[in-house]
Amino acid sequence: MFLELIKRRNPNLIKAAVYLHQSGLIPPNTFILDADNIERNVKFIKQKAEKWNLSLYFMLKQIRNPQVFEFILDKNKKETVCVDTKDAKVIWESGNLIGHVGHLVQTPDKEIREILLMQPEVVTVFSVEKAKRFSEEAYKLGMVQDILLRVTGKGDYNYPSMEGGIEEDNLERVVREIGKYKNVRIVGVTNFPSMFHTNKEFPETTPNLKTSVRCAEKLKKMGFPISQINAPGNSCTFSMEAYSRAGATHVEPGHGITGTTPFSLTNELPEVPAMLYVTEVLHISNNIAYLHGGGFYWEDKVAVEKGFKNKALVGTNEKDIFNGETTFIGCAPKGQEIFIDYHGLLEPGRKIIKIGDTAVFGFRSQAFATRCANTAVVRGIKNGNYILMGVYDHCCHRLQRWP
Repeated sequence: MFLELIKRRNPNLIKAAVYLHQSGLIPPNTFILDADNIERNVKFIKQKAEKWNLSLYFMLKQIRNPQVFEFILDKNKKETVCVDTKDAKVIWESGNLIGHVGHLVQTPDKEIREILLMQPEVVTVFSVEKAKRFSEEAYKLGMVQDILLRVTGKGDYNYPSMEGGIEEDNLERVVREIGKYKNVRIVGVTNFPSMFHTNKEFPETTPNLKTSVRCAEKLKKMGFPISQINAPGNSCTFSMEAYSRAGATHVEPGHGITGTTPFSLTNELPEVPAMLYVTEVLHISNNIAYLHGGGFYWEDKVAVEKGFKNKALVGTNEKDIFNGETTFIGCAPKGQEIFIDYHGLLEPGRKIIKIGDTAVFGFRSQAFATRCANTAVVRGIKNGNYILMGVYDHCCHRLQRWP
């Protein structure tokens, strides 16, 4: 999906991928992270957020690499958001503070104490029951935890399996109940997603954000000290103004860090694409190339509808890698369904593919959700002087490599 963009704006990232893989410095099934451009992208995002008076929680699940955290995060600030408790543990164990936990995945009851001990700035709750559980555990620890309410209203847009929250029509009744629990304090609201993928000249916020703003106003009138209208989804330099004008106070850059938001496909943004996936051809059967799997992530439906398909570049050296694209079939032959990406499948077309070739993809990555993808941090990509800073497995353990 982002391959053409990478070829145009960061071709040395592709060259680095084939060189590092063919040299044995990185294994197949690895996301390569361009450290210099990630650092640069984050600088642009911070500047734009400051201009529009927005606070940042960085969403790091799509890269999940402790070495990258070092040049994204200020260790003295709570500027992270954790998609789940595993995410929180990875960030905490890397020596960073926790900002926001739970806006997509609720904290399981048996892990609430552990999360509270990390002293997050805020946690999101979807229900009275979860607020009660947090209050009970916070009481045992002698603390009061600030919480955000995940709210939802009529006409809100939801991705499948990401539904849930406190219905706007029931808000006043629910918060009166939550108000009985003395060890949690309502300080804001959140909803997801808050920004559409569009080709429009100016970004378009979703009805969800309007729901958040309405609910925040209702809570203020009820006397709650609302300081946060959290608006996650597609946060990048292109969307900051729209978020601010729509009433958001906090945004959560994720793919903006690596320059791979859908907005990058249709707009020339300051963020440079800084992440790609590299793997290897294992065997060929019936004129289909089978690749080492484990890190494939399904295509973004909206991007596909707009004509952006996943392609791959295949080769064994920096020049050959650009000579002809191949078509990504998926992780199973056409017409079949599969739930484990044992392999990625390519239709070679006119490209001659050989066993052992490097295959490079620019798809929308989610390192936390893939089966066993590694991450590799590289500096010096722009000038071709590659410095491999480290390779990590999907559990963030550093791997020893023997070239």
